[in-house]
Amino acid sequence: MYKFVNQHKFSEDEINFLVLVISQVGELDQRFKQYIVYKSDFPKKINFNNFLSKPLNIEENSSYFMTNWLTSIDFVNELYKVSISEKLKPYLVELNKNYDVDGLTNLIVNGKIKEVVKVNNKNLANQNDNIIIQTKRVVNFFDQERKKIQQNYVRREFKNIDGEYLLRKHLKETGRTAKMFNDAVRWLFSTNPKASFHRQNIMNIGKLIEHFNVLEHQAMYSKEAIEFNEETQIWVNIYRKQGMPEDEILEKLREAGYIS
Repeated sequence: MYKFVNQHKFSEDEINFLVLVISQVGELDQRFKQYIVYKSDFPKKINFNNFLSKPLNIEENSSYFMTNWLTSIDFVNELYKVSISEKLKPYLVELNKNYDVDGLTNLIVNGKIKEVVKVNNKNLANQNDNIIIQTKRVVNFFDQERKKIQQNYVRREFKNIDGEYLLRKHLKETGRTAKMFNDAVRWLFSTNPKASFHRQNIMNIGKLIEHFNVLEHQAMYSKEAIEFNEETQIWVNIYRKQGMPEDEILEKLREAGYIS
């Protein structure tokens, strides 16, 4: 058990900014990773000095250490790139496992709550942490497969926006799942001749998202395609006779629970 002790009262926008950063922290993060926040999400001016100068104590058993919520903030075009102390990250990971975004917000509202006690309760595990871990696995899988065919490969994202952030944002906006992208990556790096053609144009996660519909469509009709049961195939044939586009057919099957 441990507790955060923070005597500073943040504004509503400051709390939302802090929660958005904390919710991105995962146990598989590389050292010194920077977390991405869009400036457009916070049109009002934020006093970033409050994150960098106000002390935060982490108490565990009979000892504690002192740090700040954030260690640095880079202002890059339309983005904030935020760094967090490596020593603080494991505690934030545990917070993410136990609280969703609303829970984190309530915990940081220090006008009423001065101490945050973390209890290891698996029943409080939140969906946000699962999404972070799942998107991490997709991105790592993409890098791993690319390096098998290109040993010196280093992924560079579109406009240097973090690939995991891009994918999480896309999943949230579209309702797609990390599994769909995992399947698309698996087909992209398969031995299918058409997959080889697409690999030339998909060098980062941004392009993977952009070409997702094509990859999913190709995977359906490749040797490694999804094998529909008899009932599902009947609906596929009906939709095709109606002239429905393939991506809409997939969406219909998904809504009906025939595919995941």
